[in-house]
Amino acid sequence: MKTPIRARVLALFATLAVLAAACGSDPPTTTETTLAAGQAADGDAEHGDDHGDDMHDDDDMHDDDMHDDELHDDDMAHEMEHAEPIDIVGPAPTVGLEVYPDPAGGVNVHVSTTDFEVAPELASTDHVDGKGHYHLYVDGERRMRFYNDWVLVAGVEGGIEHTFMVELSANNHSPLAVDGEVLTAMATLDVPDHEHDDHGHGDVETQEAGDDMLLTFIGTDVDPKKGWNLSVDWEGLTLSPENASGDHVDGEGHLHVLVNGTKLARLYGPDMHIMTLPDGEVEITVAAYTNDHRPYVIDGEPVEISSMITVESS
Repeated sequence: MKTPIRARVLALFATLAVLAAACGSDPPTTTETTLAAGQAADGDAEHGDDHGDDMHDDDDMHDDDMHDDELHDDDMAHEMEHAEPIDIVGPAPTVGLEVYPDPAGGVNVHVSTTDFEVAPELASTDHVDGKGHYHLYVDGERRMRFYNDWVLVAGVEGGIEHTFMVELSANNHSPLAVDGEVLTAMATLDVPDHEHDDHGHGDVETQEAGDDMLLTFIGTDVDPKKGWNLSVDWEGLTLSPENASGDHVDGEGHLHVLVNGTKLARLYGPDMHIMTLPDGEVEITVAAYTNDHRPYVIDGEPVEISSMITVESS
């Protein structure tokens, strides 16, 4: 991956302008920071949804087609707008941010922290000092809750500069703060235009995996606040978000999450918050893919695992 270009670190006050969408392959831009003036809100929008026909399509070569199903959850957003920041007791966490255009579309976001533990299993429960998760904003608008240090943000408009901000959140979704200042990091990126015609369609090649590659479902649990929390494990696969959409390296890659056969998101870690699912019997599939977006197979069978859950009508 190219060395990130140093970007200016911005302090955030109140709200920023709203926008979002697309991707590209130009050099990465960067970030850094630790504290920013207090900001709250929780729209809890979720990962992008790319409408591939099934997991064997080359839909990931058009990740900028993915869109957030819910950029706004009005009830939750209204509630969280009034959430008071929680001051950390003990060692003060720090947070840094880097953002990179993904050659296949979208923007890869990388978060680094100290003295902070991401705890997906505690999401939407009571505050525990030093634990929580991440909230991501694009141009001041809440885009998603996420649990891994890397995440792909789809649907970011190309050809203009965007501002990305990550906020450290308590388990209960209140912003975490030190001496009243919310813990955030920001970065700007001139997102390149991304042309769909850059990628061909047709039969997609597969990649034979080692016999030891295996995916395992840990669970898909109802989130106490809203949505579902997905957790998976794997063997024989090295997740390499820094090489996503790059050259193939045996045993490296990332995961795809599909709902009823339609791709929901690219996944760079073990945990994911899913905001909405269709009512009824729902099949959730997690599949292993190479850096260059080819499905891993063993003896012609895709390296994937599926689980059925029942979603009650809301």
